[in-house]
Amino acid sequence: MIYTRSFLFAALTATRIVLSPAAFAHEGHADAPGGAEASSATGGPVLVSETARKNLGLRLEEAELRPIERTLTVIGEIHAEPERSATVSSRIPGRVVAVFAKEGERVHRGQPLVEIESLQVGDPPPRARYTAPIDGTVTHRHVVVGDDVEPRGHLFELTDLQEVLAVGRVFEGQIGRVTVGQTVRVHVPSYPEEAFEGIVDRMGGALDARSRSLPVFVRIANPDRKLRLNMRATLSLVVERSDLALAVPKETVLGEFGHHFVFVQRDGEPDLFDRRSVVTGLSDDRYIEILEGILPGDQVVSEGNYSLQYLTPVAEPGSRETLDTAETGAHPPHTTRWWLWALGIIGVLALGAAAWVLRGRARIASGAH
Repeated sequence: MIYTRSFLFAALTATRIVLSPAAFAHEGHADAPGGAEASSATGGPVLVSETARKNLGLRLEEAELRPIERTLTVIGEIHAEPERSATVSSRIPGRVVAVFAKEGERVHRGQPLVEIESLQVGDPPPRARYTAPIDGTVTHRHVVVGDDVEPRGHLFELTDLQEVLAVGRVFEGQIGRVTVGQTVRVHVPSYPEEAFEGIVDRMGGALDARSRSLPVFVRIANPDRKLRLNMRATLSLVVERSDLALAVPKETVLGEFGHHFVFVQRDGEPDLFDRRSVVTGLSDDRYIEILEGILPGDQVVSEGNYSLQYLTPVAEPGSRETLDTAETGAHPPHTTRWWLWALGIIGVLALGAAAWVLRGRARIASGAH
């Protein structure tokens, strides 16, 4: 009986080994279906209809050869250019009897702003009207009708916003990388998709004793007056330009920890998007270099790509896996070899027969005793 049980145990063990998923791994693959290989596969393309593209807001960018810039990023604010600013004050003490402009209003040089009635005795008391000294925008209005005013107080502050300054601070160790005339791209939270280009106009004359930083003044054309005073800004100072490299916008690249990928639209099949692994290189505030994975002219998804990674890939005839099977005779990971099943069944039957014979012999021996 001991021998019989041992053989039965061996039969069951052999059956489990033969029929286990690991046994069906084929040549060239270390893992069975559902293992590491399957989990790392990117699968086929994703199908996105025209309606879905509109709903996802997909936007494409072409992979191009372009110079990659090294940038120095600093935080700053939007300030007024002193030569384009002015204040309005009263030359006499008195009382405000009329106000002709509102805060935020654009005014022209010579346009009336406020009228002051003098405190001098008269019938009526003398009045003085003050006008705008420059073309610009009323950034501050400090009076209303009935206010008492003194010559030392400001009534209005005006700024010509067609040109402004972005003022940032660089640390002592970074000063050598900044020069007057450098190109600077300025980003503000109010317009996250837009970059305002300017140049380094000048640098401060002294470092701040506490922060050990120096102010940098960047002049920016602002014809649409989108940039307003005291807006927070991020300044990207271009300190170096590299040779031409294949690059795409930074937002097209997904992934992390060295595993990066992009979605590329297929040529002639606008509804299909392939997920391609890429190797990245240098980057600046706008573009990232692609060393491997795509070619110049490829259309990569720059908006809506985050959602594409969660779509189920579609099966397609003539896929690489199918071609490999036809050309090399290799079986896909999920195909079971029939002879493994046959071998398993034969092994089980043989071991069962051997166990039955041994059991019969044991009975005969027992009867003889």
